[in-house]
Amino acid sequence: MGTQATACFYEILHEKQNVSAEQEYLDVLVYSMPSIPDRTAFITGRSELSPLEPLLHAAKTLESAGASLLAMLCITSHYFYNDLVAATGIPFLNMPEETARFIAERGVRKIGLLATDGTLEGRMFHRAFESFNIDVIIPPQDAQADLMAIIYDIKRGAAVTAEALSDMAENLRGSGAQALVLGCTELCVIANGSPDYINTLEVLADAALKESKDSYK
Repeated sequence: MGTQATACFYEILHEKQNVSAEQEYLDVLVYSMPSIPDRTAFITGRSELSPLEPLLHAAKTLESAGASLLAMLCITSHYFYNDLVAATGIPFLNMPEETARFIAERGVRKIGLLATDGTLEGRMFHRAFESFNIDVIIPPQDAQADLMAIIYDIKRGAAVTAEALSDMAENLRGSGAQALVLGCTELCVIANGSPDYINTLEVLADAALKESKDSYK
C-alpha cells in the first residue's frame, strides 16, 4: 500500500531479471492503493474501518485484468491473506512464509523482527517462523513505539535513513538475533541494499520470479 515500497519492489524485480531483450521482462500489473485504511489501526482496535473490502477489490481487479500471480507488498495486510486467497483463483504469494523459508534454508534459528504493531498483533511472521522452528525476538515496547514512528514517517514521505534503525538492530543482536528481518516493507525502502538486514521485498521478488518461471515450464 505504501507508494515508496511499491516503487522499491518494482525496481528490485527489474534488477533481478537477466534478459537479453526488453520483451523478455515479466509483464507486471501494479495496483497502488495508498487509500486503503490503516491496517495496524484496525488490527490493534484503534479503528473500526476495515481494510478488507478494498483489499478484496484490488486483488479481484488484478485477477480480472489478467494477472496469473498475486503478490501483496504490505506485510501487515497478510492478516487478511486467507480471505484474499479464498476470494481469488490464482496463486497468491505469502511474504511471511517465503521469508521464513528463505531464512530456514540459511540455517538461521533466531531472528530479530522489525515490524508494525499490526503485524506483531496478528502474528503472521511468528506463525511462519514457528513452522520452521525459528525463534523470534522483537524490540521492547519503547523501541517498538519509535519503530512505528519511523514507519509512519516513511509512509508520509519524510526523509528517513537506515541509521534510524541502528540502535534497535544492535539491541536485537545483543539479545541473540542471528539475522534481522525488515518485517515492514517501508523499512525496506530505507535499507535497500544493506547487508545488515533481510529485505522482505527482495525475498518476495525472488519468489515471484521463481513462481513465474515455474509456471512457464
